[in-house]
Amino acid sequence: ALATRLGRDQLGPVERADPTQLRAALGTLARGLVAGARHLVARRTPAYALGIMATHRFLYGATFIASILIARNLLSDPTDAAAGLTTFATVLAASAVGFALAVVLTPVLSPRTGPHTWIVLCLSLAAVSQTLLALTVTRTAVLVGAAALGLAAQGAKIAVDTIVQRDTDDAFRGRAFALYDVLYNAAFVGAAALGAVTLPDTGWSRGLFVALACGYVAGAVVYGTATARTARRAAPDPAVVG
Repeated sequence: ALATRLGRDQLGPVERADPTQLRAALGTLARGLVAGARHLVARRTPAYALGIMATHRFLYGATFIASILIARNLLSDPTDAAAGLTTFATVLAASAVGFALAVVLTPVLSPRTGPHTWIVLCLSLAAVSQTLLALTVTRTAVLVGAAALGLAAQGAKIAVDTIVQRDTDDAFRGRAFALYDVLYNAAFVGAAALGAVTLPDTGWSRGLFVALACGYVAGAVVYGTATARTARRAAPDPAVVG
């Protein structure tokens, strides 16, 4: 409502934009992002990390929307909006506990396992959380699942940040994180849009959570295999070293 009070020119630019300059600027932006994407693919590990992050974020987004409906229509009286909001706040608090644990555990465990293995472990934990929700949808199960998924989501994100920061050349790092932001948010919004039109009113479907668990398992297997293969290629040949 406040934004509608602003005039057309109050946020600038004062001068009318030149369409030619605008097209040139957009073209430069597009070429820069394409060059950044090509660099990430050539370096392999940052591209793998962004791909698994987008996958994880999409699956997490579906669970997030389902948890809103579960809290509102399944764990609370559907006619009591205040109770539903309170229940969902409790679910968010459980997720926050998982986020906090990730901040503590990731710096301790990730250096020992390596960031790639840590991501696989986080994806496996996420699969367990979805399997739990496929088996039962009691309040305790939802809270435990939310905490586990929060730990998995934040732990994997920290590791992905590390990989992209470490394995991307300085000249491309800004574009890499620009692509990161686009994928991170687009995956979540896409999952939310899909969930809004496909989820039942209660938010719970055994088939949905089974599919989400399988998605996490598949992501862990594909990512673990790809990064292990890349590591073997990068390892020095013992015969040459000797």
